[in-house]
Amino acid sequence: MITLADFKSIEGEVEFALNQLFDHLEAKALRHNYVAFLADGEYEHDWSGRSRLNPYSIDNRKDRYKDESRLNFFIHYMRTFYDFSGGREVIDDDEYRITLEMMIYCHAWESKPILKKLFRLAELANYKSYPWHVDVPEMSKHSYIRFDIRDRFAARGLIVANVIRNSFHTSLRNAFAHSEYQINTRRKVILLDTYKGANWDIKEISFDDWSKRFAYTSWLVYLLHNIAATRKTTMGIVNPEQLILHPKSSEKHLVARHIYYDTYRDSFSFYR
Repeated sequence: MITLADFKSIEGEVEFALNQLFDHLEAKALRHNYVAFLADGEYEHDWSGRSRLNPYSIDNRKDRYKDESRLNFFIHYMRTFYDFSGGREVIDDDEYRITLEMMIYCHAWESKPILKKLFRLAELANYKSYPWHVDVPEMSKHSYIRFDIRDRFAARGLIVANVIRNSFHTSLRNAFAHSEYQINTRRKVILLDTYKGANWDIKEISFDDWSKRFAYTSWLVYLLHNIAATRKTTMGIVNPEQLILHPKSSEKHLVARHIYYDTYRDSFSFYR
């Protein structure tokens, strides 16, 4: 169960954390690195080795399309099951809804486009160069999320680290991904059959605590997309011509290049 007050409070917390992060990047990161992030700089594996194609591209629509159907489903789900209209103040517990949320939760924390965005933001928050080529590990994603993303935000005092801490737990991800759980409607808990007794591991989670973790994850995914898109559009409208350092042959061989914002396509390209 989650109340409207808690749901809105979590929304405000996540929105504040992400805006704090982007404000930090605008103030502290090198401008060309921040621009490369908003312009969706990416290394295209399929282009590597083709003599006439530079695999370092911008306006990465491939990842956008890859996550499009999942994002559309997620938005439809939230509008259907988290409709607080008509004076509704509480979303009650429901086994069917919780089962769907487990799937959405796993998809969010397994999504390479989302994890790549968070990793790149963590790099820029720590004043690193923009990482064009990011490989998300197939295994041990818990270490990747904790050490390469969350803890690096925490090192800069950024609240988004707490948002991730309140969202992701490897015990939940493992149990849900491998169908090792039981939903106990009498006790109102989800029992995790992956529990091994380690000090970080959890044996069960109450429906109320689960609803909050799901809300943190939902708002993080949704607002990460929205805030990044809004910042890109605003930057492009204010100044349609931006400068990035573009890899010519590798990330160590960079050349200064101008990119240009197209209002109609809401994207940057190398050509006007």
